[in-house]
Amino acid sequence: MKTTRTILAASLGAAFLAPPAWADDDIQSVVVTAQSRKQLERDVPMTMQVLTAKDIANVGAKDLSDLNGYIPGLTVDAIEPTQPSFGIRGVQAGDFGIATDSPVGIYVDGVYTGKTGGALMNFVDVQRIEVVKGPQGTLFGRNSAAGAIAITTNEPGKDVDAAGHLKIGRFGRVNADAMLNLPISDSMAARLVLVRAKSDGWIRNSATGIKSGGDEDWAARVSLRKDFDAAKVVLSLEHEDMDQDGRPAFGVIKDPRLPLGGYRGVYDAAYTANFVNPFDAPLANDQQGSEGRKFDGATLRVEAPLAGMTFNATTAYRRFETYNLTDNDGGARPDLYLTTQDAKKAHSFQQEFKLSGKNDRLDWIAGLSFYHNNEHQDAGAYVTTGTLDTLSQFSGGQPNFARLFGGLAAAGLPGIGPNSVFSWDETHYSDVRTRSASIYGDTIWHLTPSTNVTVGLRYTRDKKRMTWYVPGRVSPKLDDFLNMFGPLAGLNAASFPSNVIFDTASRLAATPVTRDKDWTDVSPRLVLDHKLNADTMLFTSVSRGYQAGGFNIFTPPNPASATSTGKDPSFAPEKMTNIEAGVKLALPRYNATLNASLFGYKFKNLQDIQLYSVGTLPTYNVVSSDQKAHGLDLDGRIRVTPRVTLFGGLEYIDQSYTRYQRLDANGNVTLDLGGQPVGTPRLTGMAGVNLNWEAAEGRASVNFQGTHATATRCNSDTADLDCLRTAKLKTGTATSKFDLRVGWDSPSSRYGVALIVNNVFDQRYIQTLAGQTEQYGAPYASITPPRAIGVEFRASM
Repeated sequence: MKTTRTILAASLGAAFLAPPAWADDDIQSVVVTAQSRKQLERDVPMTMQVLTAKDIANVGAKDLSDLNGYIPGLTVDAIEPTQPSFGIRGVQAGDFGIATDSPVGIYVDGVYTGKTGGALMNFVDVQRIEVVKGPQGTLFGRNSAAGAIAITTNEPGKDVDAAGHLKIGRFGRVNADAMLNLPISDSMAARLVLVRAKSDGWIRNSATGIKSGGDEDWAARVSLRKDFDAAKVVLSLEHEDMDQDGRPAFGVIKDPRLPLGGYRGVYDAAYTANFVNPFDAPLANDQQGSEGRKFDGATLRVEAPLAGMTFNATTAYRRFETYNLTDNDGGARPDLYLTTQDAKKAHSFQQEFKLSGKNDRLDWIAGLSFYHNNEHQDAGAYVTTGTLDTLSQFSGGQPNFARLFGGLAAAGLPGIGPNSVFSWDETHYSDVRTRSASIYGDTIWHLTPSTNVTVGLRYTRDKKRMTWYVPGRVSPKLDDFLNMFGPLAGLNAASFPSNVIFDTASRLAATPVTRDKDWTDVSPRLVLDHKLNADTMLFTSVSRGYQAGGFNIFTPPNPASATSTGKDPSFAPEKMTNIEAGVKLALPRYNATLNASLFGYKFKNLQDIQLYSVGTLPTYNVVSSDQKAHGLDLDGRIRVTPRVTLFGGLEYIDQSYTRYQRLDANGNVTLDLGGQPVGTPRLTGMAGVNLNWEAAEGRASVNFQGTHATATRCNSDTADLDCLRTAKLKTGTATSKFDLRVGWDSPSSRYGVALIVNNVFDQRYIQTLAGQTEQYGAPYASITPPRAIGVEFRASM
């Protein structure tokens, strides 16, 4: 027995202590281009984190939203993929309108993707993802006031290559991708990639009988590379098509006597105690909804030597159409029916030129960037006369339509009664034209062999033209009925208001109104870094970020004519001042790396969108606020043995408002959040372990990792719903999620199989408890999906 235990212990020791044939001797640093130069990540004096293709595969991620939490400080809200929201270090704008920009820039192969239709795409042949925290205006073609997410894809190579993945799993999940790389000649190669993702959904809508929460899209990219001695040209064409059901909205009001029977404008404990737990109640959306996107892009990149320097040019065209029709009442009650539509069309053109060079003392880059974007948005609100009666009662009025229909029924009109409903549709149209030009430079000055000073400067000019158009409501059946039978009660269709939902703009009628605004900015960057030795670098930096101003698309001006006179509806530009100091440490003796940085910032004029009442009815309004924060970023990795690697990271942040006020229709302050927390959890972190060993004449591996975020820090505005604590449900709590990948690869790594489990312990939370009907005591919840299990098969040449 003792001999058996000795042999078993020796076998396990050999499995996890002896270096396998494929293991590297050291943890290698990744080559990145965050500073528009090819550098080892450990030599870049800024706070950044890098995810490789292997990291993406370990989580089984198909887009950025699946990586949420794995880069502490980065948040991705993709409940509705055509309206994604990205945040870095707590700076996150929730405006889904076209008239403001995101403080977080997303770039694919150097091309800015915007914040709506192209911001959340399928991963297509991704090489790495670099997340850079803090302003990056002197390094990218478009501004990124709070940080940047740079996605780099694989270029065509000189060798014949092919690879494919197939993943099948729970909820009808079928993901597949295929890549083919073909050399055409000694100097030319082509690469074709196809990606397909589909699932049936994880919850059945009891009102329609159809499953909800699924996804369905496909994407393709074809790239061509031509080499000319020291120069190269890469042309890429890409397409994506998404078409899926709308996101599920879980109503928490099931008592038919509510909300009118108990809600009085405040979410007190007596009222919220009647909320049901969305995890226990069936999903019942009277509108199944749908969401989709069609995207096309073309990119031409040129790199060539020029008089001892390097010239780079990027020319890109993007076009997309999105639609988002969703249930926004969380139930199936005619008296609360609300369906919204958000449809967008855009086409943009980008041109960027870069010139770079270096010698023993200087490493410099100069850039010139142009960005043109034309975008159109249709925002629709579709209700019923029953909903309008509910709105009237909440405003202190009467159920006018019910009384009218009841009176007509009493007068002997057949087929009509107080519970009859007619549709009432309102649509808000808007267009924005954006023109931006910038010139920027970034120079690394080698003061000594171990000390560098980096100086950057950017000049930007932005111009936007905004057009609002708000016609009257569309309800033909109601109008026909009123014109036919309304005279019995002394009424006709003209007796009712043109608009109710978009009433703040109703005076515009059918007259479009246009406004122009332009802004200029100069943003600097200063970095000092010093290497104590070959493995330790200290750095400190100060930088300023800028984002163009914008417009409130849902509160247009109301001039007497369609001229440029009247109230200015624009918002000031966003500006961020960021200071940080950090260390990057390599410990070759222990096969370990450690990065840490302290940061502090002030952000002015962050543009966000909120639903609140200015007059009698709530409407979307762009709110501008000032914020400040300080915190710590930390990440590290250690190879305990050649077969065991531990990794992890965290971000601590203390973020609060320095200015946030809401005003009523008379300009009086109704809410002041100055000095209160913004809501960002104090701590977010991730950690994991990777194991590998020889098995079945191949390589087996286990990757187990998880994320954690502490509770939401609520303020006096969000505490009612975002930090709700009742016996039945809780919101804003600490959250955790764990993912597992168990795989086996052949000795040559040409094929393999893996089991992927997302949300291993089936931990589920309420993501949001809000919605357009929140103001009337009927919020709905969005909840995280259950555990998903899938099997992945891989093959390559």
